[in-house]
Amino acid sequence: MARPSVVFLAPAAYRLGGVQVWLANLLPQLQQRGWRVRLALTAGRWHDVDAYGTAFPGLPLLPVANPSGSEEGRRRAIGRMLAELQPDLVAGVNIAALYPAVARQRRQGAFSGRAVMTLHALQADLLAHLAAQRPVIDAVIATNRLACSLSQGEAGIAPERVLYAPYGVTVPPEPPRVRAERPGAAPLRLAWIGRLSQDQKRVLDLPAILTQLDRGGLDVRLSVAGDGPEAAALERALAPWIARGTVQLLGRLDGADLQRRVYADHDALLITSSWETGPIVAWEAMAAGLVVVSSRYVGHRLEGALDDGRNALLFPVGDAEAAAAALSRLADPALRAALMTAGHGLVRGRYSEAVSFAAWEEALEQSLSLPALAPPDPPPPASAGRLDRWLGAGTAEDLRRLLRLRFQHPEPGSEWPHTDRPGGDESLLLQRAAALETAAAPTGEVRR
Repeated sequence: MARPSVVFLAPAAYRLGGVQVWLANLLPQLQQRGWRVRLALTAGRWHDVDAYGTAFPGLPLLPVANPSGSEEGRRRAIGRMLAELQPDLVAGVNIAALYPAVARQRRQGAFSGRAVMTLHALQADLLAHLAAQRPVIDAVIATNRLACSLSQGEAGIAPERVLYAPYGVTVPPEPPRVRAERPGAAPLRLAWIGRLSQDQKRVLDLPAILTQLDRGGLDVRLSVAGDGPEAAALERALAPWIARGTVQLLGRLDGADLQRRVYADHDALLITSSWETGPIVAWEAMAAGLVVVSSRYVGHRLEGALDDGRNALLFPVGDAEAAAAALSRLADPALRAALMTAGHGLVRGRYSEAVSFAAWEEALEQSLSLPALAPPDPPPPASAGRLDRWLGAGTAEDLRRLLRLRFQHPEPGSEWPHTDRPGGDESLLLQRAAALETAAAPTGEVRR
């Protein structure tokens, strides 16, 4: 019997990050199990499908192009793809226009498959988008326990339609070489990996942490891998440490370079984030034998993975002194060895590729087995400009196609938006999320 068909719809603009690694690992495994899989990628000025294919060769790619750049054009492009492929299930990966397109196709009797939202972030606008599209979304699959709870509490998704499936990483059968046995005089080699942003990743906390480490006399070497909006500000702030060789900025690295230049040659991974739904770099680092020293980011407690003093060392978000104190504890080789061994055991048991794939396959199968949603009411018109207001979205789009008119978008997220909601109050959401975690696990960091 043929396995179900599934299409993942994702942006082609982003080729580095945990979400892209997750997709590149998941799709081949689904294919090996008989699923009929396609990865539909948004195409456009900022969305280069060929470059994505070069970064992740061998994936079953399908471009979804929108010649006009309008919202109506996005919905039509997705609708044509669904009508042509007729997948049993379509899974959205941060593409807002998918769900209005699904709603239209369902009302027209042109698509009867299920629609799933994969949730990879704790963001107010994403949760508001999820709530608005609740009549269309058959299930949400989140990579983090807190994201599952927020999908119910903030977005109003029925509990049976909220599913959990974590990211997975390659895990050696035995812990890697014991870095804890290095000579005591050698500097501690630290890594920081991620998007160079302050709003979530708090990358600008690094200078304060290094200042505290200097005061404590701990000899460290810090490698920073990543790129993002704070790259220039970070380089300026770290200039004294860069000048004396304490810090090196590696820029954006792909998976192979991360493994060779970071995971194979460092002792610990430092995480400074305010929130995370993984992060996948933590599981990769633990699998490679690095010790994780992390902020108590929103999302870690309900997930129940990082256990302070047992498989990681934790400190309050934004507390540079506490972060430096935790890092200084790694001068103890016995502690380093114990943390490394426990971290490896954590990812082997909970975040291996095999565990992750089994969870994702089960979640997709559960999505297909849920009762079908009633046909939704028509969504609001897809207004994109004056032509839409004057002529209506449909006629305006026809005219744009005829005259070959195109919106000039300033960045990838406006060409193919991640959400149709305006930015919400992120600080308020994080406060509510932190309170939810505290209420759910009041007696300790880890749910046993």
